Amino acid sequence: MVNMFVSYCQKDSVFADNIDLYFKDKGITIHRDVRDISKWKSIREYMGTIRDMNYAVLIISDNYLKSFNCMYEVLEVMKEKGYVNKIFPVVVETSIYSSTGRIPYIRYWQDKYKEVQEQISQIDVVNAGNIIDDLKKTQNIVLSMDEFLATVADMNNPNVSHVNKAIEDKLQQNGLLNNNSLSDENKSDNTQDDDIFSSLNIPKASVRFKPTDLEKNQFMNISFQEINNLMKELSIQVEKDNANIHVDIETVDSRNVIYQYYKNGNQVRSLKLFLGNCLGMKYNNIGISCDNYSFGNNNNSYNGMISSKVEDGELKLNFLLSPSFNQKNMFVEDVVREIWVNYVQPYLN
Repeated sequence: MVNMFVSYCQKDSVFADNIDLYFKDKGITIHRDVRDISKWKSIREYMGTIRDMNYAVLIISDNYLKSFNCMYEVLEVMKEKGYVNKIFPVVVETSIYSSTGRIPYIRYWQDKYKEVQEQISQIDVVNAGNIIDDLKKTQNIVLSMDEFLATVADMNNPNVSHVNKAIEDKLQQNGLLNNNSLSDENKSDNTQDDDIFSSLNIPKASVRFKPTDLEKNQFMNISFQEINNLMKELSIQVEKDNANIHVDIETVDSRNVIYQYYKNGNQVRSLKLFLGNCLGMKYNNIGISCDNYSFGNNNNSYNGMISSKVEDGELKLNFLLSPSFNQKNMFVEDVVREIWVNYVQPYLN
């Protein structure tokens, strides 16, 4: 039995849910705080068990890298000799792949350390036992942050949407997961069925993949994160390449991101990407709005809409509303190209 710990920020639970669902009934025990920590039990005592796990999946997002508890979990993982061989990083915050993208997180924890230090100086030391312990842990986070981020950035991490298969392949390579999740009894039954159908020359029925609303939601949630990661990278790159262009990016929450594009100091384009149940559907879609008046509230207008569609047994993205009238099913990269070429690039030229 493989014991795998999922380390994540509660704000990014959709990624943990996706992994949890995928490995259900595959002979892997997924350990998560929501199941393993009962009410009024010690969170830190639970964190101390992380080193006993076979593997740890680390869902590395902006929220994760700024969470004390999440970074404390990272410290526990790093205590293990050869920890690199026991972790599966799921990199949501792709800025960490560059040294300039890692610096803000080191600075963030330096500032946190100074903040706690300043607050401790205002009380009697004898009354600050546990707080001093937190100060030491914060200092350890500061000292370890660069090493951890550089290590993760140097790993050949899969795309977020492919991480489940990558983890499964790795476990199979290490002999910790059978190539076929079916029991021996089921394998025998299926083999017999194949023989009967073949001997009678009867074609087997084709069972089409029909995703549930939950699977569609998880797919759209992950796609929304990946689309914004690539949009942010493009925006950063266009700033580097053009001194007269500036981009303000505001992540309002996990479901709303606003992009403001300026040329020679003047705003030339505003863009809002939002995740929601557009048009009363049961599952999430991604909306695109270019109207400033809708940016400050939930009354979103639609200048574009992206949904999900099954093609060849795989969920893909599909533009329901597109200025180019492109109705093809797409991957995340195709959608980002469509957004940039039609909604951003013309206003920067």
